Amino acid sequence: MQKSSDIALKVMDSMRCLDKFYFQPFIVLLCGLVLWVDLGPAAEVAPNPDTLPMYGQPKIPRSEAQKSADEGFVRDNTLRFRNRAAGSVAFAAQGWTALRAKQVDVAMQRFNQAWLMNPKYYGAFWGFGAALSERGRLIEAIEQLETARTLIDEPAQRPALLADLGALHSEYAVRLPADKQLDRAQHFVLANSRFTESVDNDPNFASAWREWAMSLYDQERYSEAWVKAKRVQELGGEPLPAEFLKKLSAKMPEPKSSDK
Repeated sequence: MQKSSDIALKVMDSMRCLDKFYFQPFIVLLCGLVLWVDLGPAAEVAPNPDTLPMYGQPKIPRSEAQKSADEGFVRDNTLRFRNRAAGSVAFAAQGWTALRAKQVDVAMQRFNQAWLMNPKYYGAFWGFGAALSERGRLIEAIEQLETARTLIDEPAQRPALLADLGALHSEYAVRLPADKQLDRAQHFVLANSRFTESVDNDPNFASAWREWAMSLYDQERYSEAWVKAKRVQELGGEPLPAEFLKKLSAKMPEPKSSDK
């Protein structure tokens, strides 16, 4: 299965109409030694709302000054882009550019601005999910992409969004501990559902078949994984990684045509 950062990049590539996810603890290192500094109880640092989806709302309410600034931002950029919908698309595009450059906080700020311009723009929520995925917060990323799924109004983009959702559900399932087998199974079911929906929308969307093949390997459904892998090849899609095919072949040799 791909790492969350790989998925975030695929999310960006999926946004074809716009040019075309770990926080790690910080420690002090000095001369190769780990130094532990006891500064007493650490004060909880409030997160920057600009780097949270929807500025952390509703959990973090906007102050009157922030509300006024938001209104001014929307007013000025409505004039700049002629309408709010166009402004939303433009700021989301900037978010994908920042995310591609690994500037996750900047990307989140741009997706927030896209959301301000149009709170119903699916692309803003897709962006939220991509940034959260880059941070390794997969369940939150899934929630944002599921919201995007309910809002999307561009049929051409729907297969890509659904494929990204399937990949996220699958990766989250893989990461669950052994004592969470029921949750794991449920997320694999959701992954298969989203992949099915994707290829139902566009049977020729090779990326969905590719991600589905890798998910089915993680589900130990090797015969089905080979079927999806064959479909990727037929469509001329991005080849599956050689290491993945090697692992799949070790579990189950590639079926002969007459065996299918």
